[in-house]
Amino acid sequence: MLYKKTFLAIFAIIFFNNNVLAHGPSRQKVSESIEIEATASDVWKVVSDFKNFNWNENIKEITTDSNEVGSERVITFKTGENVKQKLEKLDQEKMMVNWRILETNNSILPVNSYSSKIFVKSSAGKTVVQYKAGFYRGFMGNDPPPELNDENSKKLVRKFIKENLRGLKNTIEKK
Repeated sequence: MLYKKTFLAIFAIIFFNNNVLAHGPSRQKVSESIEIEATASDVWKVVSDFKNFNWNENIKEITTDSNEVGSERVITFKTGENVKQKLEKLDQEKMMVNWRILETNNSILPVNSYSSKIFVKSSAGKTVVQYKAGFYRGFMGNDPPPELNDENSKKLVRKFIKENLRGLKNTIEKK
């Protein structure tokens, strides 16, 4: 009987201890929006053009073959790093575009399973653009290095989104 209790106690400790250690990172979310002095249709023309991403001033070049769902694009930054994205959804009626990152350079966007959506909505004669991203940090294991932890991943994603929104606003309002 003592052996059974000892065995059960050891089994319970090992089983429950492994479950605690097996927990991975939590999904992070960033959402930012901006108001643009233009019609929603004018903003949508720019946002929905997957071949064009020149509204981020840090981007040097975009290569893609199409604006069709399933298309992939490679964004080359002025620093030389690349991010490869895939167009997942383009909803003309809802004015929503969704893409995910297939490959990234961790110095630019230290993320895994990154997916983003941009919504364009008319609001009192102006347009509100909402940019949402969901992702896991750059290091999927426990105890990530500082440059790949939740805080830094979220900080760099937020910076990237804000740059995109500011660039979009500047591009459209200059026209």
